[in-house]
Amino acid sequence: MKIIKLIKDLVLEGKLSDYGKNNTPAALNKEKALVNKKVDPMDSIQDLDLNTLGRNVTVKEYRYGPLNPNDDKGSKKFWEDKAEMWDTTVEHAKTSTCSNCSAFNQKPSTLKKISKAIGEEGDKIVKQSNIGFCEFFWFKCAGARSCDAWVGGGPLV
Repeated sequence: MKIIKLIKDLVLEGKLSDYGKNNTPAALNKEKALVNKKVDPMDSIQDLDLNTLGRNVTVKEYRYGPLNPNDDKGSKKFWEDKAEMWDTTVEHAKTSTCSNCSAFNQKPSTLKKISKAIGEEGDKIVKQSNIGFCEFFWFKCAGARSCDAWVGGGPLV
């Protein structure tokens, strides 16, 4: 856990509230409630507000997305921006997703916790969404998305 905290401290620089009020109120409230408090990264699996906080900060700080990976037209700019950042083609940028990132935790024990936290349809939702847990930013992550902190060689299984 020490290495995860170190990575978290190094890469997570901003706060969600730095981006104004155009955000999820529950995540903004969670951020306020956590000031000067320690959090176990895995708590965000069961705490939807904490999960949303981690995800929304990653959207703002590390361009996690696209919103709907299955919408080619709507996600076109997202992938063009990724390709430009990595100095590659859109097609190649689309191969670097959370599903093959080394920080994407899909260990059976983790997926079981996620499924249980979701509830009755948890197994179905986990499978359909190719969900995992982001070890860098501490939130439930969809395998078809990507962020600027992508690291090849994954997932963790």
